[in-house]
Amino acid sequence: MSSMALRTIDDEWYQSVNPVNELVRSSIKPVVVTRPQLSSPSVVHRSSWARPTVDRLIAIAPLRDNWDQRGSAAVRADVLSFAWQLLVQIMPEDGAAPVAVPLGNGGIQLEWSSNRGDLEIEIARPFEISALFFQQRNGDEVEIPIQTETWDQLAEVIRENFRS
Repeated sequence: MSSMALRTIDDEWYQSVNPVNELVRSSIKPVVVTRPQLSSPSVVHRSSWARPTVDRLIAIAPLRDNWDQRGSAAVRADVLSFAWQLLVQIMPEDGAAPVAVPLGNGGIQLEWSSNRGDLEIEIARPFEISALFFQQRNGDEVEIPIQTETWDQLAEVIRENFRS
């Protein structure tokens, strides 16, 4: 049995014949492709901050509209997911676990505190974040805005000030 098809070459029509068995005769061999290593292996499973952070994110995930009886919005699932992805990328293995606090706009705030200062990262929506570091200098508190276009400065502040 053969299959017929019409094709056009330079505005001329012609018939081509393609026997069904032509495809059957081709041999199929499995191709082994090694998975590329895109980044260094994750250390999240060995970190001291991961389990308490996951537990806290799971605890605030079910909050619905008006969870505080003041009309606050439900905590957004995409914000929680984004917060986790952010933390996986900026946290050192021995970093201190952040405190995750729900916000009235459906976002969350991640907070760290040490004798060197306090860090607050507010996540309103995925990629809509702001961060402030309140550094203790000579007994005075200095407010330092953290650039969030890249997460390098966030990772550096955590690495230098908030390790367990």
